[in-house]
Amino acid sequence: MRTIEIYVPDMKNQSCADIVAKAVAAIQGVQPDKTVMDMEHRTVTVTYESLVLSLKNIEFAIADVGFTANKVPANEEARKKLPPDCFSDKVAPSQFISSSLSTQDQIKINLAP
Repeated sequence: MRTIEIYVPDMKNQSCADIVAKAVAAIQGVQPDKTVMDMEHRTVTVTYESLVLSLKNIEFAIADVGFTANKVPANEEARKKLPPDCFSDKVAPSQFISSSLSTQDQIKINLAP
């Protein structure tokens, strides 16, 4: 099992978080009951079977429903179908990703402006 934190800049409210949560929960190998949506920090924390899928699988699943996930851009066709309050008019600041493996075999993706 691994736990990751993914930055989703346009996850601004509960309806946006519900869309992201549904996309993540549908992925085989994800433990939906351990998924945490943090709208204040615009992150989603996901616990998953690392032998079944990878971080990129989860990022692309989020992107496929119209949201940028870390540095994976949103699918534009899906984005057009999102509620208007999920759109961001601002470009996100430059960010970097660093990861570290903890003793509990967790991966945390940290984003900093």
